[in-house]
Amino acid sequence: MKSSKVNIKNSNSPKVKNLSAIIAIMLAAVTLFQAGSLKSNDLTKEVSVMEAKLIAEIDQFYAEDEMEVEEEIYMEIEEEQVEEVSIFDSEDNLVASGNPTNNAQLRKLVNKSDYLSEFGNKKYYRLSE
Repeated sequence: MKSSKVNIKNSNSPKVKNLSAIIAIMLAAVTLFQAGSLKSNDLTKEVSVMEAKLIAEIDQFYAEDEMEVEEEIYMEIEEEQVEEVSIFDSEDNLVASGNPTNNAQLRKLVNKSDYLSEFGNKKYYRLSE
């Protein structure tokens, strides 16, 4: 079966190219006229207000960020402070004192003792016998 010849229109014909070029030129002209109609003073005022708002937001962000960093530093300092304990017997004589994280004997005494009070990073215990 032989098909008959079909007339195919070429989409790249000169008419289509000319129409596309005319539309592009008209679009460019409209854009140029709109850009020229803006006053430069209005544009600079708008940009300066926007810049001021942006700078204020950035400053506020860094101020909040600095506070968070300072708070973290203080928290780390508090965590790093060594816990000191003093253990007294039932007659209020000092039995042991020091850091229970480093001393197993002291830790055992703390576990056997009753908690009395705390002042700063020092805790006071009494052995109940």
